Amino acid sequence: MEPLKDIKVLAVTVYLAGPFCSMNLARMGAEVIKVEIPGKGDPVRGNGPFAGPKG
Repeated sequence: MEPLKDIKVLAVTVYLAGPFCSMNLARMGAEVIKVEIPGKGDPVRGNGPFAGPKG
């Protein structure tokens, strides 16, 4: 079931809460367009795993 199938979202977020929300909207069927910092991307992308090397 995709309740947000016909919804488009422009995600201008960084760090954890915003991208997590965008991911959940996409899981519900929304088309999410993520805008990132030019040349750098989302700062969280450079973080390591939270629960150790095997996740």
